[in-house]
Amino acid sequence: MTEPLLAATGLTKHFPIKKGFLLREVARVHAVDGVDLTVMPGETVGLVGESGCGKSTLGRTLVRLYEPTSGSVRFRGQDFLAMKGEALRRARRSLQMIFQDPFASLDPRMTVARILAEPFKVHATCPPKERVDRAAALLETVGLKSAHLNRYPHEFSGGQRQRISIARAIALNPELVIADEPVSALDVSIQAQILNLLKDLQQQFQLTYVFISHDLSVVEHFCDRIAVMYLGRIIEMAPRDQLFGNPQHPYTQALIEAIPKVGTGKRRLKRALGGEVPSPISPPSGCHFHPRCPKRFEGCDRDYPALSEERPDHFVACRLYEDVGAAARRATS
Repeated sequence: MTEPLLAATGLTKHFPIKKGFLLREVARVHAVDGVDLTVMPGETVGLVGESGCGKSTLGRTLVRLYEPTSGSVRFRGQDFLAMKGEALRRARRSLQMIFQDPFASLDPRMTVARILAEPFKVHATCPPKERVDRAAALLETVGLKSAHLNRYPHEFSGGQRQRISIARAIALNPELVIADEPVSALDVSIQAQILNLLKDLQQQFQLTYVFISHDLSVVEHFCDRIAVMYLGRIIEMAPRDQLFGNPQHPYTQALIEAIPKVGTGKRRLKRALGGEVPSPISPPSGCHFHPRCPKRFEGCDRDYPALSEERPDHFVACRLYEDVGAAARRATS
């Protein structure tokens, strides 16, 4: 059996809230709260959920832009969190990230040539005389011209800036790329171009993606396997066709029902979720989704359900599937 390229176990990231003259900790934001996730070589894993559910924080924690509060991350079978110094530097070449806002992630004081040459300089993988040529080749790879090398980020459109960000991410020939909402700030027509570019690069360089998005239509088109997050935890994970064809968790069902349908004749009224998303500072007891869940029953507010394999390769964290009475509850819900 193929070993996972990346495996996170019990991963948490809490942000302390400090107040007072002595800056004592008074509370914590539970941004990522015990996530188990595996990513196999060559696949695209999607992370979806409402804004504020912890998707972006999870992505940044996986590559150690945020140091985790607890848990473990293994990359190519090695303890990624234990790496330091040169070992960590070497591992970072294989773990890169594409950020949501290409304008904010590109230094406005640097030309495109300097931006794309920076990875080669930091990791000393290319002689100084060759860096501009390598940068020009990267631009050609992502569909831009080498004549753009001496321009600054503000001279490009949003789609072009995102292509530059992608070029920077693949500069060191990484194995895994975390793409954090890479098309959400772009027009629909440009989104399609960027998604096609990412697919082409995946085939050309044998890349593995973790693709973060709140747009389920994009995720359905782009990803092989999908994990649904709610308030810092993964509540359902399955291959794309299984998840969209037969969602199990009530939250996933509500998300998929909310996808706009075109050409279905009469307009269908969507069943909206009630209530507000709870605060990650004080998440509800038991299943975090139970205050809004239309299928909740006695006990949902006590223990948090484990992420268990309800069907082959289909994992769900819901008490509807936990014990011998689950089938009866599903039939009556």
